[in-house]
Amino acid sequence: MTVTDVLTPAIAPGAVPVLGHALLMKRAPREFLLSLQDTDPVIGIRLGRQTVYVINDPGLIRSALRDPDTFGKGGPITERFRAMFGNGLGISDGELHRRQRALMQPAFSHSRIVGYAAQITEQARTRFGGWQDGVEVAVHQELADLALINLTRAMFAADGGVEVDADRFREATATVLNGLYRRVMDPTGVLARLPTPANRRYRAAEAHLRGVIDGVVAAYRAAPEDRGDLLSILMLARDGQATMSDRQVHDEVMTILIAGAESIANTLAWACHEVAAHPEVEARLCAEADRVLAGRAAEYIDLASLGYTKQVISETLRLRTQGWALSRTTTRETTIGGYRIPANAAIMYSPHALNHNPALHRDPGVFNPDRWEVGAARAVPRGAYIPFGTGNHTCIGEPFALTEMTLTLASIASRWRLEPVPGHTPRPKVALTMPVDALPMIPRRRFPATG
Repeated sequence: MTVTDVLTPAIAPGAVPVLGHALLMKRAPREFLLSLQDTDPVIGIRLGRQTVYVINDPGLIRSALRDPDTFGKGGPITERFRAMFGNGLGISDGELHRRQRALMQPAFSHSRIVGYAAQITEQARTRFGGWQDGVEVAVHQELADLALINLTRAMFAADGGVEVDADRFREATATVLNGLYRRVMDPTGVLARLPTPANRRYRAAEAHLRGVIDGVVAAYRAAPEDRGDLLSILMLARDGQATMSDRQVHDEVMTILIAGAESIANTLAWACHEVAAHPEVEARLCAEADRVLAGRAAEYIDLASLGYTKQVISETLRLRTQGWALSRTTTRETTIGGYRIPANAAIMYSPHALNHNPALHRDPGVFNPDRWEVGAARAVPRGAYIPFGTGNHTCIGEPFALTEMTLTLASIASRWRLEPVPGHTPRPKVALTMPVDALPMIPRRRFPATG
């Protein structure tokens, strides 16, 4: 390629004076970013005075994510997250990220996942065993509680003297995530500083979350021992002679608990909705549960036999994408796909847009777990489906999340059919992730309780 072949990215149509494309991003970010898939592989949008370069091509996105030295953590979304999550693993970059990932990796080893899975199974057995045939259940709340309990049990040992008010923590988490969405959508940064009720609720929720986590870290620091949980690993991990600072441990716990519990709960809630809305999927899911589980809760050893359940989870991750957009920052001037990007430029890409592009996924609006059968999955273009990211920033919690979601969905299907409540249509909330607004369902018993 010659110098004359290098292009300057065009600016997408629809920008208005001062705000640029900010109103489009605020009102319908998923639809707007999906519309950009029909434009150039790299195109600029305006968020206030800032130009953000949106990468639309899956191959180029994959290349960028696998070059963290050039495309570092940063940009409008990442920086808003950094204000909340500090330098946790999902936000940190460079040498700090490499160090933290190496220190945390043992917490997600095979042996640890097996231990976490036993707790997940026990929680599924207890919670779903308490449902009553024909009695309406708020499934979205049940799964939000379950996801938070599973993560806190993995994070904090049951004998560690740590108690978390699940209801209050979940409410504070939702408040913070909603507030982060408003902050991401405000290119000026002014709205977050106004003395509004929403901002006061945000600050109170943030203070609660930080207070809970600081209290836990202090308790563990006062009695340093290996309790067999994730926090013990963080507290005792050493890089040479150094351990993580309390601030770094705080950031890691905050990231895992809030981001992890939210995305797991959202995905499971949407999976329950989609299964109930597609009788043929429900029939196959239940048939697999009957064959493998025969009425009991799923255990780690069952994962290898729950292939269709895994396909349902994969399809839910695609259709109900948890991240509508993510951002990076260029550390130096570079070119990607023949487009010149200046140094210190904000880069954005949309997992939601990739997952709903008909050029990449046939009939993207159709819930079809068969697209993730081994042969069919190979036909998906590389980089077109990255629910946990790629490169050295691939989500470290991927094995935990997939294990929990598979075991939980299989445990429900083993014992129950979930019927939609007549007259209620669940809808996604406007947020950074894709939470369901409400999911009341009626459980119908399939098997007697056998454990």
